[in-house]
Amino acid sequence: MSTEETLIADVEAAFAAGEDARLQAQAIADAMRTAFAEGWPETSEKMGSDDGTYLIHANDELGHPNGGFRIYAYRQPQQPESPQSPHDHGPCFVVYGVARGGNVHTRWAWQYSDDTTQAPELTPMQTVDQGPGEAAYFLPGEIHSTQGSRTEETVYVRITSQSLEEVWRHRYNPAHHSSRAFKASGSPTRTS
Repeated sequence: MSTEETLIADVEAAFAAGEDARLQAQAIADAMRTAFAEGWPETSEKMGSDDGTYLIHANDELGHPNGGFRIYAYRQPQQPESPQSPHDHGPCFVVYGVARGGNVHTRWAWQYSDDTTQAPELTPMQTVDQGPGEAAYFLPGEIHSTQGSRTEETVYVRITSQSLEEVWRHRYNPAHHSSRAFKASGSPTRTS
């Protein structure tokens, strides 16, 4: 069995084992780290040499809870510093891992005052600085933003616990402490 086949089997097993998103995400992150140690995803026949998004695997049956999971690999050139774009994944969770290069994720949360007449403020709570071989997950409803490496090309993987094409999510504006709902019309994918 190839590294990719083993990863896919491990992800399927994580979803088949139960419906606890935290346990599923942890098992998937562990499997991703193991795959990275074996040189994946750059060894994948589905991963191209051009910058872009590559659909590695789609399963329309298993996911959290059901809805079909997706495995994407990305080859991304160095990224200029960009404004924070916090978002959530609605009822889904997502596992991000870096094979080469780096990503910085920021976890955000609503901070409420004891004065219930005041609106809450969206505040950065934690920075997750991912280097090669590292994986982190964001559970259903968690708000996060991502900044790619400013100094080098990054190869990373994102595994979503459901297909996100039809899932309502939110994008947040930290300056105005506001959000807007959106639904992705489809995910950009490439095949090599």
